[in-house]
Amino acid sequence: MTTAEQFSGKTPLGVKDFFFKVLSGSAQGILIGVLPSAVMKYIIQFSGLGKTTLGADYSAILTLFTSMIPFLIGMAVAMNFKMKALDTGIVALATVAASNSIQWAMVKAGTVQPVSGKTLAVPTRLFVANGAGDVINAMLVAGLAVLAIWLVDRYLAGFGSVAIILSPIIVAGGVGLFGKVIAPYVARITTWIGDMVEVFTKLAPLPMAILIGMAFAVIIITPISTVGIALAINLHGMASGAAAMGVVATTIILLLNSWKVNKKGTTVAIFLGAMKGMMPSIFKKPVMILSFMFAGALSSIAVALFDIQGTPTTAGFGYIGLVSPLQSMIKDAAVPSSVMNNFISPVVALLAWVVIPVVVGLLTQFIFVKVLHLFEPEDLKQEL
Repeated sequence: MTTAEQFSGKTPLGVKDFFFKVLSGSAQGILIGVLPSAVMKYIIQFSGLGKTTLGADYSAILTLFTSMIPFLIGMAVAMNFKMKALDTGIVALATVAASNSIQWAMVKAGTVQPVSGKTLAVPTRLFVANGAGDVINAMLVAGLAVLAIWLVDRYLAGFGSVAIILSPIIVAGGVGLFGKVIAPYVARITTWIGDMVEVFTKLAPLPMAILIGMAFAVIIITPISTVGIALAINLHGMASGAAAMGVVATTIILLLNSWKVNKKGTTVAIFLGAMKGMMPSIFKKPVMILSFMFAGALSSIAVALFDIQGTPTTAGFGYIGLVSPLQSMIKDAAVPSSVMNNFISPVVALLAWVVIPVVVGLLTQFIFVKVLHLFEPEDLKQEL
């Protein structure tokens, strides 16, 4: 990499280019962190691997990756801007510090340390992994960190020879602290969306299924966590099934277009759960969101028709790890009847989760691509 190519204060920062580099890096970071655990969840569970010490540790490691998503977002965003190692680390550190994926609290003396089992003799700060945190805040802070590094390099010569000391303290620490302060306000975006979805759950089964399916068909291709929304409002039963079906509907539309223009690996990645990875292409042509909503609405009619249900933890998955289809069929003793009280047969599952969404997807493709010409498969040409 030449000096001219490397990010510096002289690098032009156009608004559109800046936005899409942050968006693309965020999509890449999310995929790296979320796919391993999602893909392997049921493989580990049904193979019996999770009952062994090594298997349990392996599963825990893959799950821990999700708490590293903000760090991965910061790293990928920085790499998209062609930053040097120091600046890449700064963006990643600021992002993870502000995202709430790692939370901390001061505990009193005498508290039992939950891992070691030892009693703490003095007040101690404990850090706890907390899932992916707030991805929207992570993206925002990553962008702010990039801007801060650009300003420091442009007007303060990047702190010169003491950059290795001052940059982590002032830029990473300062931006991370600012991100931590604004986190509660940014979180209101997710809360507002969750409240809106919760309103849908009060409706009759058919309109509820259609509206929730449409909502999750859109949410899955935004930075907002479908699983986070579902857990926050305790989305269960038919509402959970509708949410998962909305995710499936968008997956089918993306697959139908991706296989025509992208490498096989990209299409496979979408099937395995990389829908958010397509955010850069979708945000460049947002009109295609209408096709996701249309497919989500029609596909979710099957949810009301067959009483397809799920749990809060399966609502946002869809085809990812086959979590949602399997949950709709397999009775789990750990799931009370107040959460799920109906399980469908494999034949109904095949019809509802595969046949209907594919037929709806083909119909949607015909209407929105062939008839209305709102977008083309080329619009989704992208590397993951």
